[in-house]
Amino acid sequence: MKRILSLTFFICLATLSFPAMADDGDFWDEPMKIDSEAKSQQKAVTDQEFEKVMKFFEKKKKKKEEKNKPKGAPIGPQMQENIQPADANSFKVTYEEYPTIMIPVTLINYDYNEITPGFYRILSVKKDSKYYLNFYQGNSLIAKVPAINTGNDHNQKSLNYAKIIPVNDKFMDIIYGDIDCNIEARIEIKQ
Repeated sequence: MKRILSLTFFICLATLSFPAMADDGDFWDEPMKIDSEAKSQQKAVTDQEFEKVMKFFEKKKKKKEEKNKPKGAPIGPQMQENIQPADANSFKVTYEEYPTIMIPVTLINYDYNEITPGFYRILSVKKDSKYYLNFYQGNSLIAKVPAINTGNDHNQKSLNYAKIIPVNDKFMDIIYGDIDCNIEARIEIKQ
């Protein structure tokens, strides 16, 4: 049995080692003839033809860029380069660094605008030597309250703080402190 298998293996190996014969004798006999025919079909490209092809691809690229460009005019006021808005300084510090307070009742501002219950991020603003507390929800300014610079930090342990202190049934004090000021505002509670 071993002899039959080894003989079959040897015959298979011998038949695989024979070179294959091609039917088309012209192809294998003259490989240089194919190269010379390919080279004879080449021609030099003129500068005008090159420029024409380059312009075609540039137009194609511009069409693709215009297709990907957003349609319509931008919404909102447009900023000129290298010019910052007046309140740009308030966004240089990260959101988490500003104190947040929770107002449990509806308050009435000095100009009779209501400040509804909710969470507010508080920022101080000094304008014409007067201080104001700005109440933000997200990026929206909800209220602007005049405040007084007291210089009293109310024994707070952090540098940035804001707190609500009930005065009586009609008023609440909001104290605020940061590196620049310690201010206080009194706001009326809506009855």
